[in-house]
Amino acid sequence: MQKAVYYEGFVLNIQADVALIAACQQGDAGAIREIFEMYKDRVYALCRHMAGNTEDAEDLTQEVFVSVFQHLDHFRAESTFGTWLYRIATNHCLNRLRKKRPEIHSFEAMQEIDIAPPTSGPNPEDMVVRKELNRRMELAVAALPENLRAVFVLGTLEGMRYKEISEICDCSEDAVKMRIHRARKQVRDKLKNYLDG
Repeated sequence: MQKAVYYEGFVLNIQADVALIAACQQGDAGAIREIFEMYKDRVYALCRHMAGNTEDAEDLTQEVFVSVFQHLDHFRAESTFGTWLYRIATNHCLNRLRKKRPEIHSFEAMQEIDIAPPTSGPNPEDMVVRKELNRRMELAVAALPENLRAVFVLGTLEGMRYKEISEICDCSEDAVKMRIHRARKQVRDKLKNYLDG
């Protein structure tokens, strides 16, 4: 009987997934395209959150997949393919951040964090307030130290579990919990004056 699991929004058949990766490792263009289609939006979202702008996120997404397919022979199925892919993507983003502080333009995806109280319907004033809140939120996330930003993005914005984040960031689950707590506190502190006002 084939085992199926829920991972990162996908129901994956483990044996089928292993077969797909094996086909990719053999250079099967169809399998490579299937893996790319399966994960591209998730990788782009991660890169978008980490980089803070669309242009860098698009470049990073391409670079991540080039790296993944070049190093696919290194995948040993010791973790899920998604975890392995996220580890590469996260490290790639962190390396880019170390070289260049991102210029933040907008964070459409930050709207997923519902800090402002819901209204009965959009009106111009609410839209202006929401836009300003998103701008301040993205600046607060951009100001986080790299190690806190990575766990904040993976845990808060991507909704990953502590165990998955610990595998991706190569640290203990307790360290992940502590870093997420610190990151959320720093983001809240930066938004406190705005929200209180």
